[in-house]
Order: sequence, then structure tokens, then C-alpha cells
Amino acid sequence: MKPFDFAVVVPALAAVVFSFFAVYAGGGGRPTVNLRAENGWWVFPLYANETVTVSGPLGVTVIEIRDNAARVVSSPCADQVCVAMGAVRGAGQWLACLPNRVMLYVSAGGDGDDVDATVR
Repeated sequence: MKPFDFAVVVPALAAVVFSFFAVYAGGGGRPTVNLRAENGWWVFPLYANETVTVSGPLGVTVIEIRDNAARVVSSPCADQVCVAMGAVRGAGQWLACLPNRVMLYVSAGGDGDDVDATVR
């Protein structure tokens, strides 16, 4: 391997390891739904009963959190792949509406039960 190879491979491996621990190494708390869009980042408990609307470049995407699952109910994208993906329930699972730049993923959660805030 050449020096440039190490400069690329080592940070990439570090990112993979960090991502693994960030997603799967929970603090024993309840799972959370992490929702990202162009205009913010929100965290909700997976046990919440919420309907969340977020705006993207194409319009509004509607996400439903109910019965310990999260799913995209509607989105303005043409192919509706995010809607067809169904619900996510477990840590590490995710959904994305790439054309509208909306992503949600389930993480293992933390110690606090008072999650329902705009993080950014």
C-alpha cells in the first residue's frame, strides 16, 4: 500500500467503527427516531404517537411514528420508494427520501425519556 492509500483507508475504517458504535451501542434506553432534513434535525422516542411534516426541495414529506415504528406516509418524490419501504422498528434501520433530502433512522437510544426536541 502507498502512503495515500493509508490516508484514505484508515479514516474510512475509523468512520465505519464509529458509526457501528453510534448506532448499535445504546445506553440501555428506549430507541429513538432521528429525523434529518435540510431545515433541521429532530429526535423522537420510537414509542411516540406523532405525525411529523418536514420540508425539502420538492415539497413536504409526512412521517408517522406509531406503535413503536416509523414510516414515510407521503412524499412529493416521483417514484415513492420511501413510502413503499414500509416501517422501521429496530436500531440501525433507516428510511430515506433522497429526492426530497429527508432521512430517518432508528438508534438504540439513550438514558433520557424526555426526547422530543429539535436538535439543530
